[in-house]
Amino acid sequence: MYKYFLIILLILFSGCNHEYTIEPDSLPVAYVGKAYNQQLNISGGRVIPYSFEVETNFPSDMNISIEPIDQNEADAYNNLKISGVPKYKGTFTIHIYAGFYASGDGKLDKTYEFIVNE
Repeated sequence: MYKYFLIILLILFSGCNHEYTIEPDSLPVAYVGKAYNQQLNISGGRVIPYSFEVETNFPSDMNISIEPIDQNEADAYNNLKISGVPKYKGTFTIHIYAGFYASGDGKLDKTYEFIVNE
């Protein structure tokens, strides 16, 4: 009986270990004054919209936005776009955090380096 109990526990806990990923792993270089458009895809589960957060160290008038591709879709926060025309040269950060439906404490925590050259 004890062996069966251990086997069931192992199966249950192995099902909770889920990997959430975001692609691409790094961002292409952007250029001042040139249009930038990059899609990000989150996989491994459906993102909970109210758990989704983006933090950047962009200047307030950087002219770059990060938002869901289609906000009306159920999985809108799994497909993001970074777009705009950068105004400033430099190395910036984009930090993306998301929780997932039916994941327990599963989460995605990714920081991108956003490089803008002249």
